[in-house]
Amino acid sequence: MISVLIPVYNFDVRPLVEELLPQFEAAAVPFEIVVADDASTDISLRDSNSKLGEYANVVFLGLETNYGRSKIRNFLSDSAKYDILLYLDCDARMKSGDYVSKYLSFIRDNCLLDNTFAVLGGLSYRDEKPPLSQRLRYRYGVCREVRSASERQADPYRSFTPFNLLTSKSVFRECRFDESMTRYGYEDAFFGAELKRVGVPVYHIDNPMYHDGIVDNDKFLDMVDSSCFNLVKLVAEGRAGDDFVAGSKLLKTFFRLRSSVPGRILLSVVSKSGGIYRWFAKNCNSLVALDLYKLARVANGF
Repeated sequence: MISVLIPVYNFDVRPLVEELLPQFEAAAVPFEIVVADDASTDISLRDSNSKLGEYANVVFLGLETNYGRSKIRNFLSDSAKYDILLYLDCDARMKSGDYVSKYLSFIRDNCLLDNTFAVLGGLSYRDEKPPLSQRLRYRYGVCREVRSASERQADPYRSFTPFNLLTSKSVFRECRFDESMTRYGYEDAFFGAELKRVGVPVYHIDNPMYHDGIVDNDKFLDMVDSSCFNLVKLVAEGRAGDDFVAGSKLLKTFFRLRSSVPGRILLSVVSKSGGIYRWFAKNCNSLVALDLYKLARVANGF
């Protein structure tokens, strides 16, 4: 009935799988958990994760070349045995004891079993704050990513993420993650925009997983750089449609400023100050500085 699909790269995914197994066994439904290692460079982690294949209903796939965030998700959907797919990021951890049953109840109560759909359960962060060196990513997650199902449902295709996504295999006959986007960032938002374009219904429920993969501030800012590169590339190649642009506050701000002389002057100033904004974002955990840094990176890209 359900294929759980978990791409992993240099991360210990064993705790997540070991939390999922008893919930699926209690649900008494056919299931498989497919872990795909995307050519991890940490051999010890790769070897320890590979032992998950010794569990019943768990499949471990070790890739010899790195596919990247888009291609590996398409690969997992093609490899899945069942028609219902549960995508989880490897740094997710269980928050509730009824996580699996909540998803099963929702798709049954809404008669989705034989339909094309996507259901997002949301994400959460632990109350314990990480070290200051990781606080920027934590603050961003708590302030910008954690939203209730009703808030998310008001604009269901915006901020789409496969971090905790239940969907149907038939979706991938309509849409694929864009494999030309090999760097980190916006491949998920672009996929969400494609779902809207082809009319796949998206539902949001309160069934979050903890996001435990909190990277340090420098790494997070490097990821921001990569995201901004992808964003500019999508626009430059004419692949960012109106719905995609409308769903991006960053792009809307950039185009609004660029449309006036005072705005273009401000963009010029911002574009030259990226290093300052990065310093404040990194050392002061400032989300305002982070927003200005993103705007500077996009302005320099154009």
